[in-house]
Amino acid sequence: MTRPAIFFDRDNTLIIGNDYLGDPAKVVLVSGAAEAIARARSMGFATVVVSNQSGVARGMFGEDDVRAVNARMDEMLCAENGEAIIDRHEFCPFHPQAPVEKYRLDSDRRKPRPGMLLAAAKEMDLDLAASWMIGDAARDVEAGKRAGCRAILFSDQSLPASPAAQAPPRVPPDFVASNLGQAMDYIAASRAQAPSTPPVAEAISPSVPDAPAEASISTSLARVPRAASDEPPPEPLESPQPFMPDTPSPSPEQSISGTRLEKLAEQILQELRRRHEIEHVDFSVSKLLAGIVQVVAVAVMFLAYLNKDSTGLEAIMLLAIFLQAMTCSLLIMSRQK
Repeated sequence: MTRPAIFFDRDNTLIIGNDYLGDPAKVVLVSGAAEAIARARSMGFATVVVSNQSGVARGMFGEDDVRAVNARMDEMLCAENGEAIIDRHEFCPFHPQAPVEKYRLDSDRRKPRPGMLLAAAKEMDLDLAASWMIGDAARDVEAGKRAGCRAILFSDQSLPASPAAQAPPRVPPDFVASNLGQAMDYIAASRAQAPSTPPVAEAISPSVPDAPAEASISTSLARVPRAASDEPPPEPLESPQPFMPDTPSPSPEQSISGTRLEKLAEQILQELRRRHEIEHVDFSVSKLLAGIVQVVAVAVMFLAYLNKDSTGLEAIMLLAIFLQAMTCSLLIMSRQK
């Protein structure tokens, strides 16, 4: 039987840490973390932690250190609340520019890609359409949306923001919570409403590559045999009809016209709501420099054409090739998170 889950980011969501953490002795729980985990389980959600751990790829610590930090976090959660049990841990040690060659991989598991969520859903038979993602960074929100979940951005101003949390958002969250209790209140209130059409997985990026054949980096713990598939609905779009006494029944043509007007009114209301959504931010210094270098490269190639009979043609062509390669490198840098 499928059941929903709440996916939690780890660092600066459940434990304090805006940098790379590989020492179990330094684990400190975020205020309200144990209560949030216990409350999620009491509502029938599976609890799954999904965390990017590129400190492994950078050679700062190993995979066993990540597992040790996770185990220490589990101990502290249960010590604070006996019902605060994490059902599964997923983490990604890969990075496309890793100094450690073993972990130099553009992995589908690395957020904002949804690989970790999809892997957990497959292993645990989870209902992603009824699930949630909670994290402190835009990449957490995007990973949740791409997996087909709803997403909450956790923004606790008392915690120092991580570099990932400072990155500009590409998709808006369903809700922004200043503490974990507020996030759980929103989920509980959403479940109490009437169900609606579930979100579609990969709505942000229709063509996400298949996950590579990597070893599943996860730890399965206790599971709660509960199910809850209520889906929080969007706000209803009401189209009230005025009361008109003593009027004849509308003709079929009038009914069709009225239906079109209702649909048009709904579209207008939706566009008004979208004004408040966070717009996609796609600017970067790397892209700006790439554009400049590309212009220079074209100019050099034109110069080479004008001087095709010159003895210095080879040097000019080499310079144009070098500038073109620099343009490609800058564009690749702009795509890295």
